[in-house]
Amino acid sequence: MGEPPKLPLYTTKAHVFQIDPATKKSWLAKSKEAVNISFYFDTIKSSFKILSIDSGKAILNCTITHGMVFTRTSQKFGQWADAKAGTVYGLGFPNEVELTKFLEKFNEVKSTIGSGASPEGTLTKHSTVQIVTPPLTLRGEQQANGYYAGGSSGPGSIKSISSASTGSVEDGSTQSPGSHRSSSSSSESQLKYENDRLKKALAQSSANSKKWESEFQTLKNNNARLTAALQESAVNVEKWKEQLNNYKEENTRLRKKQTSSTGSVGSTSSNTDPMEQRLHETEIKLKRKEEEINRLSQHSGDELRILRDKNTELVRRIQMLESERKHTEKAKNANENIKWTQANDVRHEMEVKIKELSSLQHKMNSLFKNS
Repeated sequence: MGEPPKLPLYTTKAHVFQIDPATKKSWLAKSKEAVNISFYFDTIKSSFKILSIDSGKAILNCTITHGMVFTRTSQKFGQWADAKAGTVYGLGFPNEVELTKFLEKFNEVKSTIGSGASPEGTLTKHSTVQIVTPPLTLRGEQQANGYYAGGSSGPGSIKSISSASTGSVEDGSTQSPGSHRSSSSSSESQLKYENDRLKKALAQSSANSKKWESEFQTLKNNNARLTAALQESAVNVEKWKEQLNNYKEENTRLRKKQTSSTGSVGSTSSNTDPMEQRLHETEIKLKRKEEEINRLSQHSGDELRILRDKNTELVRRIQMLESERKHTEKAKNANENIKWTQANDVRHEMEVKIKELSSLQHKMNSLFKNS
């Protein structure tokens, strides 16, 4: 590769990945943690290279050509195809800013190659960027899919990059494992959230329904008991009224008898006294019965008023329960419609992705057979 200068033209840190040569659909991690990625100018071959050394071994050695294209596939992941080596390289950066800097330097080197100018005239030499990133504990595809997704999916699509001058891989849309499902993950998460929320609402509604049913049964029992007590009181009132009328009649009869006895000649005081005493006792009993009838009438009225109030509350609660049940059914139907729509959208999207994957796989197989 010639003798590179002691200092690189540009250096950053990133994780290095390479497409799996067996499947052409997944990434293989070439570094266990972030390593130096440097641009060098090979003075012997007069060419630019991207080099990365890890543990004394070159894990990335790519000669840059004018037809190469570096593609940003996510916020922190980019890739390019090396037709000469017959592979695709991927770099995972710690943030979007460093990816942008690398992309600008890549394009700057390409423009230098196309213009034929010397690297000293167009590039800033020995500009070194040192980025400290935490080491990863994941490996292989997990490392690619889980760290540089910008918080969403994998490192992005393994997009093939066309080049007329190098005959590199044709355009396609093969995706890395996990990333081809990124477009549907949001819909699935939303659907799961809606399902959980509906389950909680249904569970709460069921608990409320059982509570209202229990209280409704209690009110029905109290209503029946109060109705029976009211009927019994009404019967007793009728009996006491009849008895009161009898006492009144007897009182009237005794008064007449007393008047008759008082006006009779030869009536004695011994006969009058028992009659007056009996009359007095009858009047006392009559007064007591009247008081008891008034008390019972008032008590029956109070019980009737309480019963009416409880019946009104019962009707209100039943209406509330019916309204809540209708609302729950409406929410359930709406959620089922959402689930059906989202399922159709996800299924359609997955079918499109599968077709795109199949098409790209066919194109890549044809390309590698011809190369």
